[in-house]
Parts: sequence; structure tokens; C-alpha cells
Amino acid sequence: MKKSCYILFFVLLTGISCTKDFEEINTNPNSPDKVTNVGLLLPNVIRGAVNSHYDNSYNRGSVAANMLASDYASNFSNWARSDASSYFFWNFYDYIRDLNEVISIAETQDQRNYKGIALVLRSWMFQCLTDLYGPIPFREAANAKLTGISAPKFEQQEAVYAGLLADLEEANNLLGSTNEPVTGDILYNGNMANWKKFANGLRLRLLLRQSERVDPSAAMKAIVENQARYPLFTSYEDQAALQYLVDRPSNESPFYRSGNGGTNTKVTKQLVDYLKALNDTRLYVYALPTPASSAVDANGNRPDPKNFQYAGDLNGIGNFPDNNLTSPTGMLWMSIQYAPDLASPTAGQGIIIGYSEVQFILAEAAEKGFIAGGAAAAETYYKNGIKDQFKYYSSRIPSNFATSYLKLTPASISVSDSYFAQPAVAYAGTQAQKLEKIALQKWISLYMVGYEAWSEWRRTGFPNIPVGPIGPGYVPRRILYPADEIRINQAHYNEAVSWLGADDLKTHVWWDKQ
Repeated sequence: MKKSCYILFFVLLTGISCTKDFEEINTNPNSPDKVTNVGLLLPNVIRGAVNSHYDNSYNRGSVAANMLASDYASNFSNWARSDASSYFFWNFYDYIRDLNEVISIAETQDQRNYKGIALVLRSWMFQCLTDLYGPIPFREAANAKLTGISAPKFEQQEAVYAGLLADLEEANNLLGSTNEPVTGDILYNGNMANWKKFANGLRLRLLLRQSERVDPSAAMKAIVENQARYPLFTSYEDQAALQYLVDRPSNESPFYRSGNGGTNTKVTKQLVDYLKALNDTRLYVYALPTPASSAVDANGNRPDPKNFQYAGDLNGIGNFPDNNLTSPTGMLWMSIQYAPDLASPTAGQGIIIGYSEVQFILAEAAEKGFIAGGAAAAETYYKNGIKDQFKYYSSRIPSNFATSYLKLTPASISVSDSYFAQPAVAYAGTQAQKLEKIALQKWISLYMVGYEAWSEWRRTGFPNIPVGPIGPGYVPRRILYPADEIRINQAHYNEAVSWLGADDLKTHVWWDKQ
């Protein structure tokens, strides 16, 4: 009996020891259950989400917007449910989970700047998601750790938009209202004024996008007429764009080591033709000359850049006929595998929302009477958006481009009065013609912000995107929900589909009335 007691005691002691070791072994030091400094969560959230947005604008968004041509991705029949996290942002819910934790802790500690930053970032991610899918998990989303909800309900896009606008209003009021130091802000380095500009630019994007459903006039006027309270971007220098660094590969542009050889993805014929017709020097940033026109000759010499040819390819035709006769994407987005001496890990930026986009939003709003100023104000905003685009891309040209075969300098990307005098650019004509010019310039400006260019095409119908012979016979209007939602969240998925009418690529989201 005494021996049995000793054995029982040993077993209990061993069990206690093993349980203690088990807890220590299964605690991930890089993902702690309790976070005290919420700034530690921000770098991964910002970098991960911006890189995904930037990279997938190249892989899918810019293809749907017909800015880039892909021999594979433009066969929209192969846009599958399994692509939801890899190309279509469903993985944003991982980042939203971390932002929910930032908000929860910031509320507990009365850290209003952190909460404001998290609300802005989360609103942008939800906007990306709802514009791709329509109804999405929203208020209950990514909150299992905080609320225990693992199968969140979907909400209609109208409700999502209303919630995002409210969150951005709250963020604007919170940012700068306390003095706690902010760490981990790799976007703005703790500049709360710029975060407010980001919040208000995003509000204007949402308000215009839903304007066929909800009159945006009062909300837009409140922002535009009180910029002391609701500041907006003043140039490309304070726009929401992630600057990449050279200190480590994880901080470089995602294109720098991507292995893109410029063969499977080209600039589209539609974009190249527009830029050439307008004598628009952004062409030399957006595209490289065709390999055939810029190749080294038998004597090792390159042709004069004046003789370079630029040509785009077509989407939806399958394999490109001749890769040597069409233009790859510009060097800001090219990899070291393509051009080791010219590729840059820092020249391209991950743009979330730019000054030019906000100016085009205001131009359309003024032209339609949503804000004051009419056609005169609209023309000013329109020209501001165009001029700043040229200044922005001029500022991104690395110095070594000047001595390269491209002979490209900041001065190469310029705009003069003669550009605006062209009938296709001049702010003149009927209101419909002016709105078309705004839409086309906005589309051009959203190069490599591809999902936004695609959303604007869905909203405005400009440009008129041709449909290729290979594929389903149309350009998608939305993205398919991931298969996991059907498998583990079926009741809420079914409700969302009942609101949409069908979970397919042809279905229009709530604001898309085209």
C-alpha cells in the first residue's frame, strides 16, 4: 500500500511537471497571448497588407482593369475560389484580427492615436474586401479571440460602407487628440496629421463610390469646407504610400526579387495607345521599350532611345504572339532577374491612396454638384491631379537611369501647357465629356493600384475595356467567396449569396450600377 502511494505521488508530480513544460513549449514568443505594446503589431500589419495589395494589383487587379496584359490571368474562367487568400485579400482578415487587438488594448489604455491608426488601416482593408466580394463578415469578423465568434455573420455592402464611414469619422476625431508616442508606424512615422489626411481621403473614396446609391453631398461638403478639422493630402509627398527600404529583403519592394522576366505580363495595348495618343511621358515610367527595338546589336550597341518602340498586348488571347514586340512593365516594378543594374528595391512605392486620386474625386464631385465650385473648381482639381502625377513619377526616377540605355531622367517625365490644350485632355465640352476625361485620367493614374482602377471601371464604365476571345466572355464584376466559407460558415454564406443573387464573377456589387 505504501509502495502504491509513492507510485501515485510520482505520477501526479510528473503530470504537473509535464503540464507546466507543455504550456511553456506551446507558447509562441512571436505571437504572445497578451500584448502590452500594441506598436509591435503595426509593422507586420502595414507591410503585409500593403505588399499583398501592391503585388496582387500586378497579378490580378491591373489585369481586370486592362492596364496590364497577362497570358494566364486574363482568362477569367480560371479565377477560382482557391485564389481568395492568395490574390483576392481574404488573408486581410489575419491582419484585421491583429488590428482588432490593437483597438481593444488601445481603448483599455486610452491610447487614442493607436486606435485611430488601427481604425484607418482596418477601414481600408474592409473597403478592399467589400469592393471585391460585396457582402462580407464585418463587425463580427476576425474577433474569435476577443468575442469567441468563429463563424461571423456577413453584412450587406451598404451596411459595411456606413460602418466604415463612421469608423473613419471616429479615427479623424481620435488622431492627435492624445500625446502618447507611437511606435511601429512604418507608413507615417507617427505623423498623426498625415494619418488624418489618409482617413479623410479614404472617406472621399467611399462617398464617391457609393454616390449612385447614397447622396454624398452633405458628407463631402463637411470635409471640403472644413479642412482645419478634416485635412486632406496636399501633394504626393504626404499621400498614403509605403516607402521600401534596403536594410533587409523583407523591407524591399515585393517586385525586386520576384523573378518577373517581363514575358508573361505586359502593358496593355489600350494603356499604351492612350499614352502615345496624348504624348504622355508617363509612358516611359509605366512601360519599357519593346525588346526588339532596344536590343543590343552585333557590335554591342543599343539604338538611340528616340528610336525605341512602345507597344502593348491584348488580354484574353492566350499566349502572346511575340514577346519581343510588346512592352514589359516599367523598371520601377521590374526585378533584379530582368535587369540587375537597373532594378531598384526602393524606387516603386506601395500606394494605398494617392493625392491625385483624391483630386480626381473632388473634380468629379464638383462637376456633379456634390461640393461647391462647379466646373471651374472641377477643372482646378482635375489639373492638380494630372500635374502631381507627373511630379510624383519624376521624383521616383533613380539617378542611374540617366546613364543607362533608357537615358531616363526626372526631367523626362514632365507636363506642359500644351498637354492640357489637347482636345482629349482639355477640360471642355459637355458635362458627360468632362466626366469621361476625369475618369480616364483617374484610370491612368491608378497604374499599379490595380484593384482601385478596376473598381473605378466598374463604377464609371471608363475606359471601354475590350473582351478577349479566350475566357468567359466578360470582365469580372466581383470575386468568388472562398470555399472555406461554404464549408464552415454555410448559413451566413447562403444569406450573403441570397442578397447578391449569385456567387459568380458576373454579379454586380451594391454600388456597381453599370
